[in-house]
Amino acid sequence: MNQLNGCNYVNPSQLSLDWECFIVSESEMQLDGLPHELIQTWLAQDIIEPFSIRNNEINFKTKDILDALKTQNWYYTS
Repeated sequence: MNQLNGCNYVNPSQLSLDWECFIVSESEMQLDGLPHELIQTWLAQDIIEPFSIRNNEINFKTKDILDALKTQNWYYTS
């Protein structure tokens, strides 16, 4: 981390991010347009599984959500 004029900043070119590490909550998915019923169906069918519970809310890995969207063909029309 570098310091410039009293502010700390991170050089993003030096970061390595793995989609498996990103976490999304159920409420965030709903804000993005996924219906609560769809999320509950995915949970019941083991398409997605909870990663953690934080602030009384279920959280998921974004990679799992992305895979579920592709598998269920959510964004694509045929």
